[in-house]
Amino acid sequence: MSIHIAIVGSHEFVETIRSLGSPEDVRFAYHPYEHPHEAATIAQTLGSFDGVFFSGSFPFAYATPYLTNVAAHHVVQDETVLLTTLLYATLTHSVSLNQVSIDLVEPRRLTSILDSFPNERVAPTVMRISPDLAFEDVIAFHTSHQGKQTNLAITSIERVHHELVRAGLNSQLMIEPTVTVRHHLDQLIQQVRQQLADAAQFAIIRYDTIDTTLRDHLASVRYLGGHLESAEDHHITVLTTKGEVMNAFEEDTLAPNGTYRIGIGYGTDYQQADEHAQIALSAASKERIRIVDDSKRLSFPTRDAHIPYRVTEQLAFDFIKQAGVSPVNIGKILQFAKRKHEFTAKELTDYLDVTRRTTERLIKKLHGAGIVDVIGEEMSYSQGRPRAVYKFNFPTS
Repeated sequence: MSIHIAIVGSHEFVETIRSLGSPEDVRFAYHPYEHPHEAATIAQTLGSFDGVFFSGSFPFAYATPYLTNVAAHHVVQDETVLLTTLLYATLTHSVSLNQVSIDLVEPRRLTSILDSFPNERVAPTVMRISPDLAFEDVIAFHTSHQGKQTNLAITSIERVHHELVRAGLNSQLMIEPTVTVRHHLDQLIQQVRQQLADAAQFAIIRYDTIDTTLRDHLASVRYLGGHLESAEDHHITVLTTKGEVMNAFEEDTLAPNGTYRIGIGYGTDYQQADEHAQIALSAASKERIRIVDDSKRLSFPTRDAHIPYRVTEQLAFDFIKQAGVSPVNIGKILQFAKRKHEFTAKELTDYLDVTRRTTERLIKKLHGAGIVDVIGEEMSYSQGRPRAVYKFNFPTS
């Protein structure tokens, strides 16, 4: 599948990208501007792209409010850019550093470079710039110093450079080595590849519901870009992709309001996704929708909480499949089993910090799956029925 990336920058920047070429599966669409502020207008009229690459932090900042659900990146003014520019400027224009005025997004990068120079005590006159700064102020900064303290202006902004040259002043545009531009472009391409691969992951959605209208809703939204796998005994299963699920969240089409629960599983194949969907559906949570991703992390779309429960013990994974117990509780039970091989319902209740009724349901599931056995009774010192004593039916070491 071809990757489509928009290139937004000056005419000079566009020509630089053209000269780099592109991988066979990557297509560029070029959107040059005369003024960096135009990046905002371009962003609003771009259409559909997998990624957008900007010439610098200014056009990136102007356009970002109008970009949604698309990977975006820009060329960063790093130490390589600064060193290359300073070396070229001092050699070509025969000036020392203290004869230079320079505008920078991050002056600390220049300070870091100068601190590494042995016995160097001179430094350029620096102006810190940001996207909300008027370009006229940057032009005024360089103009006010040239002919007095400085002989050369170095600027990060092409519009400023052209205005200074037009006014007859000495100006040098920041030099971005081709290797730097290519590096940041490759970063964007790799980010897009990862996002596309992530969106293409298999996804299973399991609905636990008695609502007879849910199937009609799913049919109306074309089963979220997938297809109906099964619909029986109050359970509906839909096969789709992670990208389609994310679109459903954004468009609020996953399901209408209701009392049912939804378990979503992602995986490298449908079998893994289905296992994760089952785990998500059985998770001990009051959240209506639960998600288990391919890294076996439980999350909820209504909050940022993540519960890692990567199962590394085959034993624990078997438990989840056999007993249908919440993965959170399975992890706690395994830790409990390492401490107490034999136990009562009260001891397990206290450890899990749940209600006695919840513990009884858990024990019933574990007993039904052959994971625990009843081995006797514990007599009470007071009146009341003896308490059953259970034993885990697996190695706990």
